[in-house]
Amino acid sequence: MTVDKSYAEYNSAQIASLNKLILRSIVDHAVVTLDAKGFITSWNEGAERILGWNEDEAIGMSADIFFTDADTDQNRPETEMRLAIEKGRAEDVRWHVRKDGVRFWGSGLMMPLLKETDADGNAIQNPDVIDGFVKIFRDRTAEREANLRITRLQDRASLAMRRSGTVGVFDYDLENNLIVSDHTCALLHSINVESAERGTPVQAFIDGILPEDQANAKQAFDATTRDSVDLDVTYRVVTHGPRPTWLHSQGTLQHDEDGQRKHLTGIVVDISEQQEHLRIQEARLEFADEVRNLNDPVEIAQRASRVIGKTLYATRVGHGVFADDSDTIDIKADWNEPGSESFVGKQKYSDFGGFGSVLHDGRKVIIGNVKSDPRVDDPVGLEGLGIRALINLPLMENGKLKAVLFVHDAKPRDWTKAEITFLGAMFDQAFAAMDRVRHEAERNMLSEELAHRIKNVLTIGQIIVKQSLRKIPGLKAEREAIVARFQALGGAQDVLTRAKEKEADILSVVEATLAPHLPQSGRIIVTGPSIALNSQQVLGLSLALHELATNASKYGALSNEDGQILINWKSRDGSFEFSWVEQHGPPVDKPDSQGFGSTILQRAAGAYFSGRSELIFHENGIRFEISGHLDR
Repeated sequence: MTVDKSYAEYNSAQIASLNKLILRSIVDHAVVTLDAKGFITSWNEGAERILGWNEDEAIGMSADIFFTDADTDQNRPETEMRLAIEKGRAEDVRWHVRKDGVRFWGSGLMMPLLKETDADGNAIQNPDVIDGFVKIFRDRTAEREANLRITRLQDRASLAMRRSGTVGVFDYDLENNLIVSDHTCALLHSINVESAERGTPVQAFIDGILPEDQANAKQAFDATTRDSVDLDVTYRVVTHGPRPTWLHSQGTLQHDEDGQRKHLTGIVVDISEQQEHLRIQEARLEFADEVRNLNDPVEIAQRASRVIGKTLYATRVGHGVFADDSDTIDIKADWNEPGSESFVGKQKYSDFGGFGSVLHDGRKVIIGNVKSDPRVDDPVGLEGLGIRALINLPLMENGKLKAVLFVHDAKPRDWTKAEITFLGAMFDQAFAAMDRVRHEAERNMLSEELAHRIKNVLTIGQIIVKQSLRKIPGLKAEREAIVARFQALGGAQDVLTRAKEKEADILSVVEATLAPHLPQSGRIIVTGPSIALNSQQVLGLSLALHELATNASKYGALSNEDGQILINWKSRDGSFEFSWVEQHGPPVDKPDSQGFGSTILQRAAGAYFSGRSELIFHENGIRFEISGHLDR
């Protein structure tokens, strides 16, 4: 086949011109050629539009100019040329840099320009013989940002679906320090909705958090952006009502293709209702724990008022008891926010509004705004007392109004069902505690009266014994022993009376029974933990100690100058052990017969402790032991 040489030369010139025309026409793609060392040899109009340099500026410069500093430091341009030679092409999807320094997301590829051709004019793939490279790419920034927005929206929707309640979404742009948020998120943080959708400085959100919670919230955000951990933080935001709004924010960091942290995408949930329920439960438990050991009705009322006031963010809380005229209330205690007036003292209920008949019928009075409630006769007067909203709860007894719990707020508010239920429960708890104190006082009074009468009976018994046995010869010792036992019973009764309970501490029983002998300093050594004994155990131990002390004074360790008595007791898991050990006294012989005192010690004493007792006669001193249980 023969070809006209002049036509071939003309055709080659036309082809070269056509190629230049094609390159100029491709305006949405950058087409750049490089020599074998990576310097620019041609630059089309698309390259100028995308990158900013014109052809005269670009030719002769290194391809490094449109790579980022990070990629240049990692020799990315050289890597692409090497891959293009080895594999015939090198794909390139990454950040690039324009002339003005702005980054854009470029997507394209690089291919080698092959120098050798075969007989048919086809390029020969010879890596050792190339004429340079061609790099073709386009700006995909808008497409990439759109895809990222879709991904972030999907992430937000996924998070929102996993939560209930009032939910807002946000996107924190770390590079520009702006938070883009939806309508709900903006309102929860008191941010202008329009500006929130465009992007609001993060500090505006921090400023909307209560000062005492700001440090914790900021620390959580900083930890997320610094350490790439998920955001999970609860805080309160500023509100215009009496109750704070509790928010729970959660989020996850989003990274770009280079692994750089770019966005924090998340949700914010209004958890105020759950938090208020939790606070109410904790308040009731706190009051129940505090009031358990209180024995003063006024102090109980004061504690209840304080717990209610702080839990409900009220201005004033108090308890009042109605007099027989059904209008006078005696307020013994109240709690007041700083700056508000106390109502302690006797007040006329009619001075606070015309709804006394409602209370007397056993119905609640709940007013959110005294200015707009028709039941309020004198709203100006109530405002003067610092009352814009109120609750009055009646306490009825046998169909008659007994007391009232009142709660005041200096601002209008909507009382919730949970708050009203909480008030009713606290009112019942407080007056149940007051009734307990009253019943205990009545019981103590009856106990003291009964103890007084028992002592009178014991005293009469002593007199009868003395008078009956006085003239019978040979019974003086027996008479004195019986009288002493009456006195021991009287001493045990004194211990129980002083305790004002059905129980008494073992140490007080020991000290009361051995009081006549305790002045002998160092001769009676008492050790053991605090243990409560019931009334029967007090009587049994008192009788046993009386017999032991009497015997020790006459014949045992207290009858000489050197004797000692070691008294010890211990208890574990309900068991009880008591010991009386005499030492350094005169020699002891076991008696031939057993008297009444020995019977008490050997048989009766242990029975009071559901166990046994034993009297042991050692040569160097008596030993007495009780082994039993502390049954209640």
